[in-house]
Amino acid sequence: MGTKWLLIALPLIVFGVLVQSAFWVPTYASQTRGNPARLRTFLRASIGDAKVLNPVIYSDASSGEVMAGIFEGLVDADQNLKLVGRLADHWQIREDAYVAALPERKLPDGRPATAAHIASLIEAAWKGARLDGIEASIQGLELVPEETRVLTESTLASDAKGKQVPTDVELTIAVPERVRIHLSKVESQLFKKLEPVLGSGYFRDYPFGARFKAKDPRLLQQLSEKLPDLLGIGEHNPIVTFYLRPGVRWHDGVPFTAEDVKFTYEALVSPRNASPHASSYEKIKSVEVVDELTARVTYSRLYAPALIDWMIGLIPKHLLDDAALEREMAKASLSPAARATFSVRNSEFNRHPVGTGPFRFAEWHPDQFIRLRRNEGYWGAKAEYLDVFFRVIPDYLTMELEFQAGALDRYDAPPHQAARYRNNPAYHLLARKRGSYSYIAYNSRRPQFQDVRVRRALGMAIDVDSIIKYVLSGEGKRATGPYYSNTPFNDPSVEPLAYDPAKALALLAETGWKKNARGMLEKDGKPFQFTLVTNNGNPQRKAIMTIAQEAWRKLGIDCKIQAFEWTVFLEDFVHKLNFDAVVLGWSGGEINPDLYQIWHSSQGGQYHLNYPGYDNPRVDELIVRIRDEYDFDAQVALTHQVHRLIAGDQPYTFLYEPVEPIAIDKRIALVEHQPDGSEAYRKIEPTPSGSIDFYFPKWRKLAQEPEYAP
Repeated sequence: MGTKWLLIALPLIVFGVLVQSAFWVPTYASQTRGNPARLRTFLRASIGDAKVLNPVIYSDASSGEVMAGIFEGLVDADQNLKLVGRLADHWQIREDAYVAALPERKLPDGRPATAAHIASLIEAAWKGARLDGIEASIQGLELVPEETRVLTESTLASDAKGKQVPTDVELTIAVPERVRIHLSKVESQLFKKLEPVLGSGYFRDYPFGARFKAKDPRLLQQLSEKLPDLLGIGEHNPIVTFYLRPGVRWHDGVPFTAEDVKFTYEALVSPRNASPHASSYEKIKSVEVVDELTARVTYSRLYAPALIDWMIGLIPKHLLDDAALEREMAKASLSPAARATFSVRNSEFNRHPVGTGPFRFAEWHPDQFIRLRRNEGYWGAKAEYLDVFFRVIPDYLTMELEFQAGALDRYDAPPHQAARYRNNPAYHLLARKRGSYSYIAYNSRRPQFQDVRVRRALGMAIDVDSIIKYVLSGEGKRATGPYYSNTPFNDPSVEPLAYDPAKALALLAETGWKKNARGMLEKDGKPFQFTLVTNNGNPQRKAIMTIAQEAWRKLGIDCKIQAFEWTVFLEDFVHKLNFDAVVLGWSGGEINPDLYQIWHSSQGGQYHLNYPGYDNPRVDELIVRIRDEYDFDAQVALTHQVHRLIAGDQPYTFLYEPVEPIAIDKRIALVEHQPDGSEAYRKIEPTPSGSIDFYFPKWRKLAQEPEYAP
C-alpha cells in the first residue's frame, strides 16, 4: 500500500510546488516594487553568444545586435531609410575625373592626343554646350604633368612553405600626362559623353601594363586585376568629404577624430585582418586627414554604395594601431611565430570593445550574458536605460519561460507563438518588417552540387508552402531570390520554385543519378549522400532540416542532419567552408542593392560570405555594374537581372521570408522629455521602414502602463 499511496502523493506534491511557484516567481510588478533600478535595466536574449565585438571583423547576427549600441558609423539611416549624419555632421560629394594623354593615338581632327590638345577640345565642347547636359557639373580643367607614383598594395602570396600569407607589394607607376576635370557632382556617363569629342575608341583597351614595375614580377601578375583601378585611360575619382561631429569621445575619453576614420579603413582592407567586409572598401583610393574633424575619401572608380558602406561602426586608432598591438603582444609575451600573424583579429579589444555609441561595454561572461552600461558622456541624448543585458539562452522554450517570469523584457517569439501574445493583454506584440529570408545553401565545391539541375531538383522536392503553414503557422511568404520582397530591387515577376517531386526525380535522372536495388540514388557506383547542418537553438531551422531530409529520402538521397552550438557551427563549418549544405538566413541591408560580399565569385574564400562558392560570370559583371550605377532606376533594372539569374541557378533553395513577431511588456514605452521637464509617452511601433529598435535609446519601462500622448 505504501507504494500505491506514494505514487498518488508524488504528483500531488509536484502540482502543489508548481502552483505555489506562481506566488514566488518575480513578476514585473514585484521586481520593480523591491528594486526600482529594474525599471532602468533592459534584458533581452539570443540563442547564441556573440563571437567577436569588432565591426571590422564580425560576421554573425548576435555580435551585430550587441555592437549596435556600442559603435557608430559616419552615416546612419533614419526611420524612413534615408541616409543621415551620425559621427559625420554632414558631407559633400564631388568628383575629379582624369583623361590620360595617349600621343600615339590620333584624335578625330587627326592631331596627336596630347594633354594640351585633349583639354582644348573638352573646353571647347564644354563652353559650347556640346556635352549632352553635363556642362553645368564641370568646374574647370587642369593639366597634370607626368609623374612617378610609388605605392604599396597588399595581396596573398605563397611563403617558403607554400602557405598563402598577406604580402605587401611596392609598385612604381609611370603615370602619363593627364587632364583633370573638376566636377561638382559625380557624372557616371562622363567618358561616354566625351567620346564624340575624343573618338569612340579612345577609352578602349588597356595600354598601361608596362607602366607598372614591382621587385617581384610574380606578385605584379597577382595584382593584374587591380591595375586598371590604379591607372586608367579614363578615371572616375568620386570624392566624399566628411565633416565630423565635434565633441565626440570614445568610451575611454579620447577624442574621436579623422585619424580614426582613416585607421578603420586601413583595418578593413588589410589582408592581415581578413575582414569579411573588405570588398566594400577596396575601391577607395585614399582616405586623407584634412584636419581633426575632416576626412576626405577618394574612390578609384565609380561606387554608388559608398555612403551606405560608411554606416559600419568605426574603431579607435589609439587602441588598435601597430603601437597598441605591439604593447599587447609584449604584455602577453608572445613568441616570434605568434607575433608574425598577430593582428586586429587577435586583439583583446574584440572581447572588451570601446566605441562612441550610447552604451559602453561593461562585462562579458561567455555563453551567459553581455552587459552594456549607459554612456554618460555620449555626444547625443542619453539613453533611458542604464543597463542592457544580452543573455544567451540556447532554446526558445527556456527563453519564453524567462520572458513570462519577468527575467526578459523582450521576446523574439517564433511565428507560431504570435497569436498567444497578440491576444494577451499584458503584452504588446510588434511585427518587425525588416527584410530577411531563410535558405538551404549548397557547397558548390562538392561534386554532387555542381549541376544546376541537381540543385533545382533538391529545391523542388521540398514543400515550402507546407513549411510556412505548419512550421511558421502561416506567418511568412515564399522567397524567390537574393533580394527581399519589400525592396524595389526584388524582381516580382520571378516565381518561387515549384514543389514537384516527380520533376525533381526526372532532373536527377538527366544528370545520371539512378535508383539502385535498394531504391537509393547512385551515380558511377557512388550513392547520393551528404550532410545538412545548422545551429542549435533555432527550432525552425531544425524543422527545415528534418523536412528536407525526409523529402530527399523519398527521392532516394541519403541525407544526414546535424546541429551544432552557434560558434562551433560558424567557426568549424561555415567559415572554414567545411560543409555539404547548411540551413541559414540573411536579414538586413534593405537599402543597399550591393550583393558583392555575398554573391560575387571573388568572395568565396574562408571567412568570406559567399561560402557556397557561387560563381556566375554574368552575375559578377552585373554586381560590379550595380556598384557603378548612380541612377536609381537603372540600378533597379540591373538588380532585377541579378535576382532572376541567381533564382535560376539555385545556389540556395530560397525558402521563405518570415514575419518576425516581437513581444514586449506593455509598460515599456517611448519616453519624450518636454521643455517644462515633464515626460510624454508614445506607444512603441515599427517605423515606416519596419525597424523595431530605431528608437531604443528612448525606451523605458514604467511602473504601470502609461496613457499615451495623442
